[in-house]
Amino acid sequence: MIEKVTKPIQKELEIFDKRYKVALSTDVKLLLKISNYILKNTGKRIRPILLLLVSKLLGEINEKTYSSCILIELLHTATLIHDDVIDDASFRRGKFSINNLWKNKIAVLAGDFLLSKGLSLGLKDNDINILAYTSKAVEKISEGEIFQIQKSRDLDLNEKDYYNIISRKTGSLFACCFQLAAVSNGIHSKKKMESLYNMGLKFGMIFQIKDDILDYSSSDITGKIMGNDLKESKINLPLLLAIKNFSFLERQKVYYILKKKQKKKEDIYYVNNLVKKKNGISLSEMKMYSLKKELINDLTIFSDSVYKTALIQLTQLIIDRKK
Repeated sequence: MIEKVTKPIQKELEIFDKRYKVALSTDVKLLLKISNYILKNTGKRIRPILLLLVSKLLGEINEKTYSSCILIELLHTATLIHDDVIDDASFRRGKFSINNLWKNKIAVLAGDFLLSKGLSLGLKDNDINILAYTSKAVEKISEGEIFQIQKSRDLDLNEKDYYNIISRKTGSLFACCFQLAAVSNGIHSKKKMESLYNMGLKFGMIFQIKDDILDYSSSDITGKIMGNDLKESKINLPLLLAIKNFSFLERQKVYYILKKKQKKKEDIYYVNNLVKKKNGISLSEMKMYSLKKELINDLTIFSDSVYKTALIQLTQLIIDRKK
């Protein structure tokens, strides 16, 4: 499926891959070792793919587009490294995390290195808009993370809070892809930017909801640790939607488990089974498809093309992914 999505931009994606590798180069041996490990275990490159497709939809792919793609991927990778430190995660995409292999101090500095590399790359194109949009995205990601920690401690998350968190934490970087695609094509209209930003937000929200759903899947399939959100006392969408259908005693037991510092395996399985039984997964899937429908409707402002088709296929790929 990913091959279908990337077919219209295959040549451009290969150029991005080469330039991304160059961007990670350094003469510090330990950093180079970490950079090579990152390159070896890179993800699906969904954000650069999205940025390239939107750029083609808006006009063309140029030097600013490539710089923006590298910048976005560097920022994304930096936030993942920092997330793993915050969450004390041992694995990322089924492989050892940076903090597991090189400890927290090195991992934080490696994330900072990628972040500074990305920002210096933004300066290279001498376009203040590139830095303005990416800096705002990083700001929103940080706000989302801290707001989520606050809500996890208070255990008073509602749906409005949840969508606020994911629109900042995940949606903002996807939305930034749309903004940078516009900037690279000389589009600065406030109305168009708002429209594109909202499309990107929906992409990101679909991605995060799917991530939440995968938290209830077996780790040998997803490469993730089942119940990871629960272990960190995070209330994700399937749990949030299922809670409405819990009995009083079920709700009390789940909140008791969430408050525990150490969750046992039986705690994880209890909540996992209860969320599935009370339709948390199916209700979350309905929300994903509702967002996809909105997104397809938003894309009607563009003429039909292979790039528009690829964007819709990418949305379905995000929904169908197993990890």
